[in-house]
Amino acid sequence: MENVVGETLRGLRLGKAVEFRNMAVVPICHDKDIVGGYITLKEGLQAGTLSIHEINISGSVPELVAVNTGHLPVLILDGEELVGAKQNRAVNTSIMVPSLTKVNIPVSCTEQGRWSYKTKAFMDSDVIMSHRTRKNRSASVTRNLVNEMSFRSDQAQVWENIHTEASFVNASSSTGAMRDTFEHLRPKLEDYIKAFPIGGRQNGFVVFICGRPVGVEMISSSDKYALLHEKLIRSYATEALYCEGEGCSVTTDKAIDFLNKAMTCTFERYPSLGMGEDYRFVGKDMIGSALVVNEIAVHCAFFRMENVSGQQPESAAYMLDSRRRREFCLSRRMMSQDGEVY
Repeated sequence: MENVVGETLRGLRLGKAVEFRNMAVVPICHDKDIVGGYITLKEGLQAGTLSIHEINISGSVPELVAVNTGHLPVLILDGEELVGAKQNRAVNTSIMVPSLTKVNIPVSCTEQGRWSYKTKAFMDSDVIMSHRTRKNRSASVTRNLVNEMSFRSDQAQVWENIHTEASFVNASSSTGAMRDTFEHLRPKLEDYIKAFPIGGRQNGFVVFICGRPVGVEMISSSDKYALLHEKLIRSYATEALYCEGEGCSVTTDKAIDFLNKAMTCTFERYPSLGMGEDYRFVGKDMIGSALVVNEIAVHCAFFRMENVSGQQPESAAYMLDSRRRREFCLSRRMMSQDGEVY
C-alpha cells in the first residue's frame, strides 16, 4: 500500500489495550496530529453554518443536499445518522463539504416505515450505524463504485441488517428506525462509554470483540476525534452486545498485526463528492475506506470481513482499469464545475 493512507497507518503509535466484558480497545495516536482546518457535522449543525435537507420537495431516498455557508469545511463521517425530514438516513461515505458550497451526499435509509416530513431540515441523531450494518454497507458501496461508479449502497441489505438487529435485542419501532434500537440499548451502551474513556491526543482505536480484531478507526485531528469518540464506541459496542463469547487477553502486537494486514490491501482512488479523494481497500478478509484531502488521511476505517472461502471479495477482481478511472475523474470534475457556490 504505497499511498498516504499506508504512510498514516505506519506512523500510528498504539497505547495499552483496555478490556471490558467481551470487547477490547487499543487507542491509537499519530505524530502528525492535525489541529483545526475543519469542523464536524455536529459542530456545523449547532453553529447554523451547515444545513442538510431533502434534494427537493419530493425527496430521493439515496441522496440529500448539504449546504455549508461557513468558512471552514465540514467533515461528515461515514455512517453518521441524520434524523428528520421525510425519513432518517445515514451517510454512505466520509465527505468533506467545502466552505461556501452545496454538495449532494449519498445516503442510506435507516427508517423504512416513514416517508413524510417530520422537520424541514435534518438534525444529528448522535448515532453512527452499528459496526455490523456499517461494514456490510461499506462493502456494497465499494462494489457499486467498482461496477457502476456510484456511492450507492444495497438498501435492501441495510434494512435487513437493521431489522435483524432490532429483533435480536427485542427493540420495537413503529417506523423501523435504527435509532430506536440504539435508544433501546442506550443503558448498556453507556457502560461501554464509561469503560473506554478517551485518552489524551487520541486519534482513534483498534477494536477487538471476543479476542478477534473487528475494525480500526482513525481521524486526522485528535480534537475532532474527541467529538466523535463516543459515537464510534457505541457503534462497535453494539457488536459486542450481539456476539456471544468471552473476552480474552488482547496485546498491542495483535493490533499491530491487524494494521499490517490493512496495509496489504489492494486499493483504488475515486474523486470524492466533496473535497479530496475516496480510497477503497479490499483484502483477503478485510475491506476499508479513507477520505484523503490535500495528501492528509482525514478519516480511515477498516473492517474485518468473514470470508470462509479464503478468497478476496468479488470487488477485488473488478477494480477499475486506468481508462475508466480517468473517465470517472473527468465526469466528476465536469459536474463540480457546474455546481452552485453559496
